[in-house]
Order: sequence, then structure tokens, then C-alpha cells
Amino acid sequence: MGLGLITQAEGRHITVMFPANGEVRLYAAQEAPLARYLLQEGQQGKHAEGWTFIIEELSEAAGIVTYHGTREDTQETVTVPEPQLSYQIDNNPALTRLLAGQADRLDMYQLRCEANQHLAAYQNSEVAGLLGVRTHLLPHQLYIAKTVADRYHPRVLLADEVGLGKTIEAGMIIKRRLMTDRSSRVLIVVPESLMHQWLIELRRRLALSFTLFDEERCEQASEDTGNPFLTEQHIIVSSDFIKEPKWQSALSDADFDLLVIDEAHHLQPDADEFAQVKALCKSIPGLLLLTATPEQEGSEGHFLRLQLLDPDRFNDYEAFLTEQEHYKELAEQAESITDNEKLDELLDKYGTGRVMFRNRRADIGGFPERRFHPIELPELTPEEGMPWWMDDPRVDWLINHIKENRNTKALLICKTAEQVLDLSEALRVLAGVQAATFHEGMTLTERDRSAAFFASEEDGSPVLLCSEIGSEGRNFQFVSQLILFDLPTNPDLLEQRIGRLDRIGQQNTIDIYLPYTSGSSESILLPWYEQGMNAFRQCNAIGRKLYDAFGTFIEAALQKRQPLSDDIIQQTQELSDAWRELNKQGHDKLQAMNACRPEQAERIIGHIETDSDVDTVADFMLAFWDRFGVNNEVLDENRWFIRASEHMRIPGLPGLPEDGITVTFDRVTALNFEDVDFLSWDHPMVQAALELLSADDFGSTCVTQMKNTAIPAGSWFLELDFTNTVTAPAKTAAQEFCPQGNLRLLLDSQGLELSDKVSRELLDQQASFLDKKTARQILKQLRGPAQDLIHGAQDKARSWQERLVKAQQEKISETLQRELKRLEALKDVNPSVRESEIEALKERQATLLAATEQPQLSLTAIRILVNNH
Repeated sequence: MGLGLITQAEGRHITVMFPANGEVRLYAAQEAPLARYLLQEGQQGKHAEGWTFIIEELSEAAGIVTYHGTREDTQETVTVPEPQLSYQIDNNPALTRLLAGQADRLDMYQLRCEANQHLAAYQNSEVAGLLGVRTHLLPHQLYIAKTVADRYHPRVLLADEVGLGKTIEAGMIIKRRLMTDRSSRVLIVVPESLMHQWLIELRRRLALSFTLFDEERCEQASEDTGNPFLTEQHIIVSSDFIKEPKWQSALSDADFDLLVIDEAHHLQPDADEFAQVKALCKSIPGLLLLTATPEQEGSEGHFLRLQLLDPDRFNDYEAFLTEQEHYKELAEQAESITDNEKLDELLDKYGTGRVMFRNRRADIGGFPERRFHPIELPELTPEEGMPWWMDDPRVDWLINHIKENRNTKALLICKTAEQVLDLSEALRVLAGVQAATFHEGMTLTERDRSAAFFASEEDGSPVLLCSEIGSEGRNFQFVSQLILFDLPTNPDLLEQRIGRLDRIGQQNTIDIYLPYTSGSSESILLPWYEQGMNAFRQCNAIGRKLYDAFGTFIEAALQKRQPLSDDIIQQTQELSDAWRELNKQGHDKLQAMNACRPEQAERIIGHIETDSDVDTVADFMLAFWDRFGVNNEVLDENRWFIRASEHMRIPGLPGLPEDGITVTFDRVTALNFEDVDFLSWDHPMVQAALELLSADDFGSTCVTQMKNTAIPAGSWFLELDFTNTVTAPAKTAAQEFCPQGNLRLLLDSQGLELSDKVSRELLDQQASFLDKKTARQILKQLRGPAQDLIHGAQDKARSWQERLVKAQQEKISETLQRELKRLEALKDVNPSVRESEIEALKERQATLLAATEQPQLSLTAIRILVNNH
């Protein structure tokens, strides 16, 4: 991030501006990870204008340090106050410690060098951020995650059918964007009932930490700062919260760069709050909308939600409908294309290719069979003054079903919370069954406890009674029985109910039960659902369209309590078959092509399997724990229990609680044991280890002895490690083009370079431990000659840096210019390409090229080796 300037210090917070990348960060005053940047005599300084100087003397007045020294290019005497230092600083911790006569153990130096190699490899990885996801490596999820995450400002609708893992896809997109600096501030908006689930899923599956914000949290944060949302980087709020006018301006001004909205079909274009949601979507450059049923509220509502993503592309509803009629011809054209770039171009020009991803279960495969059990019961007239459930035959059937299936758990969904409470009371009074409940009247904590009570194998409830909110978001793959206590009139809502069980991870056949009485609403809807569209036994993607066609007849039949005519059922079946075939030939085929390219997906999986490098990350972390005082106990061949010891070199480690934690480096083990943390190069603990060893002083200087009879005793060598980094505003995602570069130089005492002739590994085989007292004596003796060699080596390092930066600049220009040319050509035929998108691309290119003009060259490690045979 370069050098920072403290701009404000008030109360419990410190505000720091980092001019190198334009970021402003707020730190807690008592815990701010900040240290004053102070150079010493003999070190190299860098002026804001780009020239360098060697410091000969320091002075201080009024709290400002002034450096006196000699400018390196002109040999002039210069005086530089510290505010005139370049923000793009060359950090040389190794040289500072060498001059101070400090040295570390050989093993710490070796670990530091490993960390720099691993960090560079990680930044060069094409799948950074996707390595540590605690899921099976599913092609459709990984293709979407990488494709969307790698866009500059993604604005897409994730609309995979129920059960295909949209939450995981969104989480992977967030993770990759955060790990590659494409995003830094993320706002997630979900129904209140799902806030805790999102929080837990992001932590457990992706090792991402988010904070829940509600009215109380915002009021508290407002006491310390003007905008409460600036106090955290990653925030989850409820869908209702963002509609509150009180917090609208604060949300829009909080500089979020990625907005995620789950269950997006609830965004009602005709609602008063829609304008507020629309304004928030417009103010944040990245936007992910999630819904399994994009047309649940009708095709016009779907179109208006697409407008949130791209108002220029979707500006004419009638044209949108007309375009959909030609998808079959377009699909046939797309099928004949074998070149990926040409296929991208075709899908970009037409349809929703640029903004919508929808995988279908039929294309993914591997889902269980659905069995449907309609159970007709005699209708009874309830006695006056008695609760309805006393005489409802469905309740008797439910009690008998629970008794007959004691070892099998069941999920029951009905319309309202009132029904849930009544059924819970009925089971308690009539059968002594303590049922778990889940409805909108419960707090988030109560819902989580109830879900846990239901999931418990030993003493858990045999049934979970849910209101309609149970049909969204919550996953119950461990259940194979679904009881529908009533039927919704919306087919998409029915599909969502079934999707709580029928989803990725379900291992059993799903049994769907519908107890109903003759003459009830269910008896009217059942033939339409079962005979008309086969909605219970297969995924029903065209259900909403069928409701739009026959909804008037449905509502009339329900109002009159009369069955639907055979003619309506027949028409529904014919239209259902026709639309499914039309979609199969056109719309579905196009979406399948866009939502997952098998060859590319397999390449992504291959990169993940290679770059995960499980043995290497395990060896590195075991060595790290040993050097830094973290106790680790082997539980089995794939699991370790780690906890802090009294001899920690650092106060704490991210992700390591005081009472310890069980970890694994193996994906299969992580999937089998949910209470085990899955460590990969993506994990915060591993990233913290890499950062400590590459950016801090640990292991930066080392003096060691070697035994080599082929060279004279007393001969000494100098091994230097330089790194090149480019600092730019986070929104430019500089790491994509400018990952950390490493250079190793090996010099003998005369300055002869031996880097290509003698590897680090060969030296390590000959090097051995040297006690601290002897190391300091040698360092004191050789400090002057070593410093002279270092000054000469810096010229070689700068030449290497110039070549590296030139290659980076060529890559930036070539890649972004090609993308710019593609977008400008596409803009001529498709209004989906906005002028702002093109201007943002031009700005990114200019900013990145400007940043590479001031790269940072740092001497990060020094080792002196003295031959003693």
C-alpha cells in the first residue's frame, strides 16, 4: 500500500490515507498495526520526484525528521524533510538489520525465503482464491466463479436452478476478488432469516469473515464515525434494512465495490422501496443478483431486475420478448461454433449472455429420484369452539407418519407462521412430540437453535415445521422426506420448497408427501401440478410461465371451490411439453453454453489441483508453527490440533482462537469433518504467515558457516533476495498483471556473481547453524565490505527490475488494448456495452501504466556464508 499519512486522530480511531493506491483506512487507536517509517544512516531514501539519495545524517525539529545526504545520480548534497519522501517506498528491512548488527537463525532465514517463493507463486496463480473452498470441485460452480470474478466490474444474475449452489458460487466470486485485490469492500443483502446462515457458510466454507449490521449496530458505530458502514470492510445486512431511508445515503457513500443480493426475486419493481434499491445498485460498481426462480414474479419483473444490472442493454421490454422468440435459431448458430472467442462474441451480442448465468439440473446430472405420494383424506367438519387441528385429518395422518418413520426425519412446509405454531401445539398435545419450528416470528438465534435441534441425531426432533421462509436459503440435504401441508399457487414457490431437499449433496431418494382433503384448495391444484406439468417428479423451470397463462382460471377455480376443467389440464400439459421442448432447443441451450464451458472448467479444476500443492503448504505451516511457538499435536495423518503457546513470537495469529483449533490440509478430510479448519494458500492463517515472513523482519538477515573443502577456509559469500512490487489503487487489480517478482543474487567476496552456478538448495546442504555470538562478530567484521557489495548488487537488481516492469507494461497494454478493441466493436452492435465501461477500462490501463513507472524494489533478505572446513 505504500507509505501512509495519518490524516486524523479522534477518539478511538485513527484515519490513514495511502496516496500510492488512493485508499483511506480507519483503525482502532489501541490496536492500529502502524509503525512510523524511519530511515537510518547509510540507507537509501527516495524523493517524491523519483530520485534516490544515501542518508548521511538525520535531524529532527517540531516532530519532523529531515534526512541529509548525497543524491545518487548527481552526487549533490541534498536535504529531504520526511513529508517529501516518495509514497512508493523501497522497503529494505534486511539492510536496516545488517547495519544494526542483527542476525537470525538459519532456519528462520530459510523459512523467509520459502515464504517469498510461495507468495510469488500464489500471486501468479490463475486460481488464487479458489484453492481453499470447502466443497467438491464442481465444474459449473468453478467456471462461473472464475469467469465472473475475473471481470473488472461484474454485474451478473446468478440464476442456477434450485440446489445447484448459487451461494457457494457467490462466495467463491467474493473470495477470489478479495484475494486478488479486485474487490476490497463487500456488502451482502439477504433475507433476515438467512443472515446467520450466510455468515456461517462464508466462514466455514471459504474462511471469510463478515459482520452482521442491524439498526443497533449502526447506531453504536455512528457514535464514533459519521458513516457506520466505514467501520468494517465486509458487511451483511437484511433485505428490509436496505429499504430504510435512514441509512440510504450512508450505504451509497460507503464506497462498497461489490454488492450481493440474495433471493433477488423479492425485489418488487412496483414496491415503493424499489427506487432505493435501484439507487444502491447504481452506486456500487460490482453487482451479483441471486435467484433460482428469476421469473417467479413474471417475465416483466425479471426484465426489470435485469435492468438493475444493465439499464442500457435492457431498456425495451417488447424488444426483449421478441429477442427471446429467436433463441432457437441463435442456439443452432452457436452450436456450430467451435472457437471460444467467436462463441463469446455471439453470446455477448444477443440474449442475456453478458449478465445471466443459469445452469440446469438436467445438464449437471447426479440428482436423486423424486417420489410423489399424494394422500387423499376424508373431509371433516370441525366442531365449533375447538382448535382447527383437533379435527383435521391431516394432523392425524402426520402423527401416524411420524410414529411409523421414527428413524427418518421429515421437513414440513406450510404457508404461515400461525400454522406452524398450531401444528407444533397439536403434535405436543395429541402425540407428545416436541417438534422443531422455523418461522419469521423467531429471532435469528432461535432459528439456528431450532435447526440444530432438528439436525441432532441423538435427541433431535423427528420433524421440522417451517413456514414459507423455510423454502428459501436453508439447506437440509440430510433429510429425504418432504411433507407439503398445503400447496402454493406459484409453481416457482413449489419448486423452491422441494429444492430444500433436492440439491447437491443429497444422497437419498426424495419422498414428497401431500396429505389433502377432498374439496380443498390442494385437491384443485393437484391435477394442474401433477398431470399438467409433472411438477413433483422433475424440476419445473417453466412453471411461472404456465401460471401466467392459466392463473386467471386457477384463481377463479379456487375462489369458487370448483375443480379445474379437463380442458385446462390438457392445455397446461400441451403447453408445458411445447415450452420445455422450445427451451431445450433454444433458450436452455444458449444458457447452458454460457453458464459452463466444460473444457475451461476442467482446466480450472486442473489448476486448483496443481496449485493447491497440499504437501508444500503443510510442510511450510508445520515449520512456521515450530518457529513461531505454535503448539501442534498430530491427531491422525490428516489432522492437527494447534494452539498458542507461552513462547509465541507474535501476540496472535489470525484464525487461531485462544483455546486452539483442529486443522487439515486435505480437502476430503475437510468435507468429512465440518469442525476442522481447511488450510490452503487462501486461508487467512496461511496468508498471515506469508505476510509475516515476507514483509516483517523475521529471518531477513542471517550469518552461517559452511563446510566446503574445495574452496579456501575463510572465504565468504553474500546471498541477496530482492522483490519487486507495484502499488496501485485497489480497483485496478494490479496483481493480475504485476504479481510480486523475486530475484536472488549470490556474490563472492570479490563481487563475482555466482547465482546461476550455485543454487540456494546446494548452499543449504552445506550451511549449518552458527551461534549468535559468533554470528555477530562475523557480521561486525564483514558489515562494511558486505554493504559495498550490496550497493553494487542493487544496480543489477534495478536492471532486472526494469526488464520485469517492461514485460508487465507490455502485458498491460496488450491485454487491455485487446479488450478495449473488443468492447468498442461490440458496442456498435449491442447497447449492453456502456460508454462508462469503456472509459473505466481506459482509466484502468492508464493508472496501471502510471503505477509501473514507480515500482518498489526491496532487499528483503541477506545471508552471509563463511567457509569453515
